[in-house]
Amino acid sequence: MADSRDIKTTTKQRLYSLSGNQCAFPDCNEKLYDGKGTNFSEICHIEAARPGGERYNANSTPDYRRSYENLILLCPKHHIETNDVHKYTVDILKEMKRKHEAKFLKLETLSKHPSALNIVIGYIGDKIIEGSENEPANAPKIQDKIFYNDIKEYKSIIEEYSLYNHHLNKLYNEIEKQGSTKKEVILRNIRNLYLKEKANKSIEEIKSNADAIMENIKNKLWQIVDGRDNSTAKLSAEIIESSLLVILVDAFIRCKILEEPKI
Repeated sequence: MADSRDIKTTTKQRLYSLSGNQCAFPDCNEKLYDGKGTNFSEICHIEAARPGGERYNANSTPDYRRSYENLILLCPKHHIETNDVHKYTVDILKEMKRKHEAKFLKLETLSKHPSALNIVIGYIGDKIIEGSENEPANAPKIQDKIFYNDIKEYKSIIEEYSLYNHHLNKLYNEIEKQGSTKKEVILRNIRNLYLKEKANKSIEEIKSNADAIMENIKNKLWQIVDGRDNSTAKLSAEIIESSLLVILVDAFIRCKILEEPKI
């Protein structure tokens, strides 16, 4: 059984690559590296690695406890401060991490590596994830769907990455001309992941968890890409992240994720 503190090298690379070289605590400008080879950061578990630790979840697993989703980079000072489990809950720390990483993610990174999106498409479109078939009707206007689902953190990401949608559609068209079904598989996979997130949730619960649902699906897609031996060796974490967001936002526009506004 994996040790909760035995963090994979690829997980560390993703954490540091998306950190902007800064502590994730709001308004903290402490650098993780000083440029002279000294690392001042601490890899902190959101849900503790072991019993007795802060926010320990007995129902979790060692693999999740050491996963990217459960880790946040902080300076020593704010690592201590976030030990206050009443003030800094699991949800608050996850939101802190999500907001921090979003600040440093630039779409231009993907523009400099035009083949990256195609590589990521290849990995996600390899095989269908099991799930039920429940297809939406029509894709609504982006702003209507953002408002209907009460999306907050992902609003700016959807608006920015939707501008890259035409490029993804060109790739999908080229793939289909070659007789490939990767586009269909990708959209079905994302739909199935959403249906699993949605299971037994009321519309109110979906709306109150919309950003977390988007994030969870993105992390599931990350696991698929990260599971390919050559993917992270060829592509940086920023490029993979940007590619996944383009694909995720496209699926959102096509109404494969979250709910279609009721007319």
